[in-house]
Amino acid sequence: MIWAFVLRAALWLRRVAPALLAAMWRMRVLIIVAVLALLVWHYAGLAARRGIALVEQAENSKQAQANAQQAAQAAIAHQESTWRLKAQIEDTKHATELADARAAADRYIADHRVRPQAVQSGGGAGAAAGTGDRAGLREDLPAAGVVVSDQDVQACTEVTAYALALREWALGLNDPPAE
Repeated sequence: MIWAFVLRAALWLRRVAPALLAAMWRMRVLIIVAVLALLVWHYAGLAARRGIALVEQAENSKQAQANAQQAAQAAIAHQESTWRLKAQIEDTKHATELADARAAADRYIADHRVRPQAVQSGGGAGAAAGTGDRAGLREDLPAAGVVVSDQDVQACTEVTAYALALREWALGLNDPPAE
């Protein structure tokens, strides 16, 4: 049955095809103009849809950029507040440790001070000249010893305490703050 239909259609096309081709040849300009108009209409619509999509994409990109910038600023503000809190904690800790270090330095100075000795009567040329606040050498002071002033001991103590506090602070930068 299908073959019979195909055969009839082929015979009809054989009779009608020359007439169709002649008519199409006469209307070739009209057909070309119609095809070109359809192509222009199709591509104009495609360009309009593409333009709308690009505008939407640009708007979405601007909004995403604004959101990302707000999130970054919030993260920076949070990190800065965390660091400020850590710095305050370390400053307080350093002040306490510095006071302890100064007290320890005062004790060290008091324990290891070169104290003046009273001049013994009848001393010879090797005896300490003078009395009162003038410094004489202690007997247990080694000959190769170095004498450091009280201010130098305190300065070294402060610098060492500061260096140790700075080291502790730097090591704890990534630790969460104790709240």
